[in-house]
Amino acid sequence: MPGACPRPPGPVRWRRVRHQPTPALSRREFDRIKATVLPALQAASRITLGRQRRVAIKRKRDGSEVTAADRAAERLLRRAITEQWPGDAMLGEEYGGALTDHGRCWLVDPIDGTASYVLGLGTFGTLLALLVDGEPVFGCIHLPAMGETTYAGAGLGCWLQRGSGRARRVTVREPRPLAAAEMGLTSYKASDLAPRPGPWRLSALARAVGRVRLVGDCVQYALLCRGELDACVDPLMNPWDIAALMPCVREAGGSCGDLAGNTRGVLHASSFVAATSPALRRAICRRLRPR
Repeated sequence: MPGACPRPPGPVRWRRVRHQPTPALSRREFDRIKATVLPALQAASRITLGRQRRVAIKRKRDGSEVTAADRAAERLLRRAITEQWPGDAMLGEEYGGALTDHGRCWLVDPIDGTASYVLGLGTFGTLLALLVDGEPVFGCIHLPAMGETTYAGAGLGCWLQRGSGRARRVTVREPRPLAAAEMGLTSYKASDLAPRPGPWRLSALARAVGRVRLVGDCVQYALLCRGELDACVDPLMNPWDIAALMPCVREAGGSCGDLAGNTRGVLHASSFVAATSPALRRAICRRLRPR
């Protein structure tokens, strides 16, 4: 049953089913999604915020952190989506599922930034996305502790809502060259700065960019979409991390891809970069490129 979520015994398992993408999202469906998703995210916030000060941490087999709040929030979001769209596929960080490139598929990350969450910081979020035939057509970056939500629909703009206020359309700032750019960075995983060095030359990029902001996780992409950062880099990502970000960045007027410079098949890459312009994104990728 789509959305069902028995407790996982170990790391999340998911499979990918390939088909030719033909994305579509109407204004009517956009409004229907908002009417379901935004209240569900508020309900999930009550779980994550309510448990943050008494969080019990466990480790997955890959060493990453997970809490009971992660799992409870994902269960709530799965139920809300399944009630409205019982035939849709779903993939979540905590309960797995199928990542299908045919038909409709939801991706859920209940707490993006668990490391910040367990420290009691507000720089964590919930990511939720809808794919239609493999292409992200709706994405949502919900920041519970900050009381704000950035969301976008393909062809329908990127929007910022704070609290119960009226949503306003947001866009990226005017493009700047790499030497003047402010870049957000989550971690140095999979890079030449890691204890076990990876391929990406973050050291070269850090020296070339105007300023590095260690914002972290999905918060930095919300800042990019509303014009407060020029670029964001994540050397190690999963599909549920990437999917929600792509519509938001694109509809805000930005450019996104993987660190190898690809703009196709990004959802299935293991890295992500977003910038105010294709030129800045390409300049970042050139600096990161392995020798």
